[in-house]
Amino acid sequence: MRRYLSQMRSLPLLIVLACAVAPLRAQDIPPYVPLNPALSSRSALYAQPIISPSTRWRVRIVTDYTNAIESEKSADNRDYLFDAEVMQNDIWVTKDLSPTTFVLGNIAVRGGYDGMLDSFLNWYHDVIGLHVPARNRRPKDTFGWEQTLPDGRTITRERPGTFLSDLRLGAGVRFGRSQLVGTITLPTTTTDQEGWGRGVVGTALNFTSRLAETNRIIVDGGMSVGWTPTTGPLAIYQKSSFYGGMLGARWRFSGSQAVFGNVAFQSGNWQETGWTALDGRETTLDFGGLFRLKRSWPELQVGMSQDIAPHGPALDVGFKLGLRW
Repeated sequence: MRRYLSQMRSLPLLIVLACAVAPLRAQDIPPYVPLNPALSSRSALYAQPIISPSTRWRVRIVTDYTNAIESEKSADNRDYLFDAEVMQNDIWVTKDLSPTTFVLGNIAVRGGYDGMLDSFLNWYHDVIGLHVPARNRRPKDTFGWEQTLPDGRTITRERPGTFLSDLRLGAGVRFGRSQLVGTITLPTTTTDQEGWGRGVVGTALNFTSRLAETNRIIVDGGMSVGWTPTTGPLAIYQKSSFYGGMLGARWRFSGSQAVFGNVAFQSGNWQETGWTALDGRETTLDFGGLFRLKRSWPELQVGMSQDIAPHGPALDVGFKLGLRW
């Protein structure tokens, strides 16, 4: 009896210790939305990892700020230039309608600017021994977006400043370890500068599966297709159907603290321009840390994005900061 009472007195301590060492369930991987206006002005595709069930509204705010530079000549010696700093502040809202169905909405405040990072990047490239001739040839902190098309037209765009982008609405269904999400984007972009909004309704369909899951690690993979009608004076160079995919992982290394990585790709959005920067497939690495400093605080997202292929418009250095409730 005395031994039994001693064990009972030890039980609360054992429970506390078990809770302290037991791994917590891994959490969601953040979505990725392309910042490159050559993509976002045409396709409505984005990378959508698994959205876990929740009994309440979920809100995510993510701000990206990136320096982009590309200077490319076509085979027939035509120039393409994109030199800017690009900002995107995405606001995501999701709500479950049932354990298997949910709705989502996304709107972003975007911007294109002369910039302020060129001197820092020139110094950084010198330190690591990475030479970027296109950056070195350009005047510092100066916006430029120019292209001479195969039909002889030269398109020059001015910096748009800060503006509201296209509104995204969607719905999804969960089945087993997978989900299917359909979204549309409405032409709500407020800037009068061409090249920063689609100007028409865009559509996307994302299929994502949870490929692996433990208490610490999750791996998601998915494919997506979309359609956006051609429009405007550059319609002959625009594609209307698109495909893409993603492979993302999250590793919870301590408590609620985690790191994540997401490789997202999508097909070229343009055709027969003669520049790989526009006609080629785009592949981007999105990565960083996800931290919950206190249980009652939102999850903090800190990270970076980097273009892998092709060479542009390259996200030379893209910084990411976000919160999720």
